[in-house]
Amino acid sequence: MFLKKKFYYFKIISINIILIYFFLYSVEILINYKNNKLFNKTRIYYLNSLKEKNTNKDVFLNFGGYKLINKKNISLLPLSGYKNSIIVLCLNEFNKPVYYFSDKNGFNNQFNHNVNDYLLIGDSYVHGMCVNNKDNLNAQFKKFNHITSSLGVGGNGPLLEYATFKEYEDIYNYKKIILFITPSNDFNDLNNERNNKILKKYLNNRDFKQNLSNKKNELIKKDMLNSFFGNKTERIFNDFFSIYHFNLKEIDNTLSKIFKKKLTDNNFDYLKDESLDKLFFKVITKFKNTAQEKNKEFYVVFNSLNPDVLYPATENFKELNNLLLINKLEKFKFFLDKEDILFVDFNDYILNNYNKNNVSLMFKKIDGNWDHYTEKGFFELTQLINDKFNK
Repeated sequence: MFLKKKFYYFKIISINIILIYFFLYSVEILINYKNNKLFNKTRIYYLNSLKEKNTNKDVFLNFGGYKLINKKNISLLPLSGYKNSIIVLCLNEFNKPVYYFSDKNGFNNQFNHNVNDYLLIGDSYVHGMCVNNKDNLNAQFKKFNHITSSLGVGGNGPLLEYATFKEYEDIYNYKKIILFITPSNDFNDLNNERNNKILKKYLNNRDFKQNLSNKKNELIKKDMLNSFFGNKTERIFNDFFSIYHFNLKEIDNTLSKIFKKKLTDNNFDYLKDESLDKLFFKVITKFKNTAQEKNKEFYVVFNSLNPDVLYPATENFKELNNLLLINKLEKFKFFLDKEDILFVDFNDYILNNYNKNNVSLMFKKIDGNWDHYTEKGFFELTQLINDKFNK
């Protein structure tokens, strides 16, 4: 009798769990349908598909050093991804993969140039997210007869960018340097980077390098990247659950955003930290001094804030607009003028030529959120740089 009753309750509970799950799954399907993400493929899906088509080549996901900056007790910090490999960078607004063949140091450079007019330093905008290589910054500069190489890596902030420049710039023969600053995230990135011991050595020790391009350290770096990714790229079962939404990811993301929003609303203290500005100025000065020592020209480009901040509709975005566009950028422009460093501010250009109704010509939306520039955005930024720095 007891066992029969126990089984009865177990059956009732199980049926309710199944009904609740199917209700949540129905909500998940509706959310994805509304967001035009129904049964979208994942990076893992495309990674494995590329592996099947390119059996004679290595295929990997992209990597950024920021993923390891908080990892303790590491003797080496990788500053780029896998070299001489097909790299799956991102999925564009059509849920199609953007990928490239990495150069000998793991950067997104299609050609190995003997001499570069510009060496491009920056984050995901310089890395090429999320456009095909025919539309990224290297390709756009080529339209204006400039040869460039990119040391851009998605997720890099100012300290990682300086470390990357210092580590690899001797390998790339160049005439001029352009540092791309992304105000939307560079201050937060710098705040996360400032305590990393290896990055501090790049900044404070004139002769410090990790020598990442020697054979021994290349093997260590590859082992670290392999360890980081582990077997994530081979979890076909997990990928199946993700593509067909059985993991209820959008519901989880929605709940996470709600609770995270409550915890982080107006949490912009790092943007009011004067010591962070001083550290940022120190990084820029290091770039300038290296350029002068090597008889190179050094320029700065401010990437545009995303449209949510350019045309703020909420109190949070209004505060960010005030902190970044009015306070930070004006302060940094004053510093650059004082240091005689030429710069371009793409924010001014977009605000003068576009509005909230047509800014989608310049910025992509991916998964319902503003993302990186469109092909037109990258072209007009490059045109602006060409006009300013080549008078």
